Amino acid sequence: MARRFEVFWHLFVASGKMFIRDRTAVFFSFFLPLVIMLIFGVLNFGEAAELELGVADETQNSSSQALLVALGQTSGLVIHSGSLTDELAALADGDRAAVLRIPAGWELVPPGSAGYQPLSAYTSQALAGEGQTAVLLVNAVVAQALVSVDSGSPQPLVVVEEVAGRNLGYIDFLVPGILGLTVMQLGVFSVAFGFVQLKQTGTLRRLFATPTSPSYFLAAQVSSRLVIALIQVLILLGVGLSFGVQLVGSVAVVLALAVLGSVVFLGMGFGVAGWAKNENQAAPVANLISLPMMFLSGSFFPREAMPEFLQEVTRFLPLTYLNNALRAVINDGAGLDVIGTDVIGLAIWGVITFVIATRLFRWE
Repeated sequence: MARRFEVFWHLFVASGKMFIRDRTAVFFSFFLPLVIMLIFGVLNFGEAAELELGVADETQNSSSQALLVALGQTSGLVIHSGSLTDELAALADGDRAAVLRIPAGWELVPPGSAGYQPLSAYTSQALAGEGQTAVLLVNAVVAQALVSVDSGSPQPLVVVEEVAGRNLGYIDFLVPGILGLTVMQLGVFSVAFGFVQLKQTGTLRRLFATPTSPSYFLAAQVSSRLVIALIQVLILLGVGLSFGVQLVGSVAVVLALAVLGSVVFLGMGFGVAGWAKNENQAAPVANLISLPMMFLSGSFFPREAMPEFLQEVTRFLPLTYLNNALRAVINDGAGLDVIGTDVIGLAIWGVITFVIATRLFRWE
């Protein structure tokens, strides 16, 4: 028994070293997801962009100053004051979402009252959506100010009552998707490229001829990659926490899902490695498997943004099951009872990929 464990341990260590030395596999399975997370985390694409509003105040009275103060306190607006000519030039250059002109003699009075003058707003055809949003915000500010004038004291148009809730940002959506992505990349690319190289050099054939059982070798390969997958998930989860991701669920459940997902994608990797005779054949097949799931399984963007028929097709992909489960655990604190459907889906895919791998795998 001790001798068997010693053989397994040496093969396990050798398998880990083989993976680390395989630069292609390391890049696709670890550094690529890490770079993607760093890019999205630093740029924070999920944050709403602020709208640049130019204001040409031609009256300079108390009403216009009060309006400027109210606009400056409006979330989502950045106010730039200047002459109408300069602000319109900035609008034409795309540096403003809209330009507001406060005409000379303007007073904050309701429409139809004596001395009423409308405000003028200018938008650009190139940024029509942003311009319309900025104008809507200006209208809301003016309407709020009119209510305050009519009542003699500031009165809100809408009474807002806050309830308890969690402010989930884009990074909270992204991190579970990146974890699922790195599990997929490790399972597919590390095996597909690593084993093809071993087949090309004749290492597998020579190993098969030794007294060492091939089952020990395969077990060591799978075990080492499962350990590497867990380490990578922990590292990426730590990076996500540094960007402010809110981890609600259990880390143990996250790691269990990583193991289950790794088994599924390792089966795919063994299938590719068994079919391909060289890296030129393995690379396109591995990319054909991983790239569609990378963009259609909700790793970077919600699947709800896709057409309905595409949502129905992609919800059965193994990475979709994994991403949904990871997101439910990390963001909502879900347990195994809640993610049971996704776990069953991954288990079914594990059986499918195992059958395919055993039929396609060849030692040379």
